[in-house]
Amino acid sequence: MRAKRQDQEPAQVGGGDPRVVAHPGFRKIPDCLFPLRTKEARREYNTLARVLFDAGHMTVAKHRALSSYAMQFDNISAAPSEGKTIRGSWVAQMDKARNSLGLDDLDKPVASPADAKTNKFARAGFASRRR
Repeated sequence: MRAKRQDQEPAQVGGGDPRVVAHPGFRKIPDCLFPLRTKEARREYNTLARVLFDAGHMTVAKHRALSSYAMQFDNISAAPSEGKTIRGSWVAQMDKARNSLGLDDLDKPVASPADAKTNKFARAGFASRRR
């Protein structure tokens, strides 16, 4: 009887149900399809990938569009340091890729930058409360 149990396949996590998926915080975001040279482009890719991934909108088509957007963002970011001029076609391609991501359709707004100042009145509350 014991040998029979060892021959069976090990049980899968979640019982093998394909409808059971891990929480978005525990899933891995796919890497960019293109190598990015600048830190700004990697940060932009990671921010938008996390927003799309957490909203459940990361598909193969959106991953391709996001990678294309990040590559154009990378070209535009690296152009001044390389002594190149920024072409209008790069900006047009970047805008086209960004529009295909559908960021305006998401329920959540994009997070504020990490270096943004906090509002000094954010924790104040209301001065006159009714009792």
